[in-house]
Amino acid sequence: MKNFNFWLKICVFNFFVVSVVAVMMRYNMAFSLSGFNHKFMQESHSHFAFYGWVSAGIFLFVTKYLSENYPKINLKKYQYLMISNQIGSYGMLFTFLYGGYFWLSIVLSSIALFTGFAYFIFLLIDTKSNKNPEIMWLKSGAFFATISAIGIFGLAYFSTKKDEFEVLFRASTYFYLHYQYNGFFIFSCIGLLLISLKKLGIEIEEKLNKTIFYLLFFGCFLGYGLSILWIEMNPIFYGFFILISIVQLFGVILFLNWIRKTDLFNNQNFIQKLLISVFGFAFILKFLLQGLSAIPALGIFAFSNINIVIAYLHLVLLMGISLFLIWKILQLVEIEFNKLLKFSILLLVFGIVCNEIVLALSGIFSIFYIPFLSAKYWLLFVSVVIMISIGIFIKSLKLN
Repeated sequence: MKNFNFWLKICVFNFFVVSVVAVMMRYNMAFSLSGFNHKFMQESHSHFAFYGWVSAGIFLFVTKYLSENYPKINLKKYQYLMISNQIGSYGMLFTFLYGGYFWLSIVLSSIALFTGFAYFIFLLIDTKSNKNPEIMWLKSGAFFATISAIGIFGLAYFSTKKDEFEVLFRASTYFYLHYQYNGFFIFSCIGLLLISLKKLGIEIEEKLNKTIFYLLFFGCFLGYGLSILWIEMNPIFYGFFILISIVQLFGVILFLNWIRKTDLFNNQNFIQKLLISVFGFAFILKFLLQGLSAIPALGIFAFSNINIVIAYLHLVLLMGISLFLIWKILQLVEIEFNKLLKFSILLLVFGIVCNEIVLALSGIFSIFYIPFLSAKYWLLFVSVVIMISIGIFIKSLKLN
């Protein structure tokens, strides 16, 4: 890709924009920000994080992979996809900030969604005869991004009738989040990880890869029920979803055991090892918490406590996916590891871990009715730290 560096800088800048909106939200919680609606800020923040940062990063790295391994593919269509995604992302950033769900924000959301549909179709066509281990993960990630659209259309419809269809509105939210987080983001990241490992001379056996893939694929496809255990259901269905959580855990254990046996750590410097450790811990914890939520007594607290829900979402998106993408950026041979770059990443990890600790404590304290009045100030502080660290990262990012 001739303009890879340009798109990479846009992606990282978008991550910075996500952090700026987060600071606005946290400031509004602590001191009040006149002229802004907190709910609208949340919707703007989440949509831009999903599309402007994470989806844009995945599109970029997959396009780079295709350009390096499939020279006959016409990359122009992927360039148009990335442009379309940016139009939808920035459109959602401002329209959701202005008025939440209304006709224009829904139109711009649709642009981003249809971009994802096109990405799935292009990937299917361009890699139809390819049997590389990473391809099935990338295509499945794109597939889950496509079906998550059902949740978005449900949100758009039920948002105008939320009082009448509150359960369906909430179920649509979890449908979208489940297939984005557990499907598109995680499957795409596993594919990108396998690509990076292959460059280091580490390849997974075909049989093991397929075993892990099918366990996680069907676990994700059928695992939506784990996100709606707050709805009353037949005990048979409840037992089925518990079984699905066990299947997923088994697939994760197989994958982590394979990673443990590789020489991944030996090929990394201290900063890269730190990132691997933190986002690896986040993914392990994510699957453990998802399995534990199937226990009725714990599930009640998990789904009814907004602080715990937010902590879980940040665990996956910020501590897991975002740090993985930063690690992926550092895997590029063109990156210059200067002192300022190392400091920015250490500061970023510090801010993200502190953010997760404060959110988790807020959730745990609220369960036991213990006041944590200073939480909003601590959250504002760590949001500023994260924003500053990303700003320093952008300034120190030297691409040869």
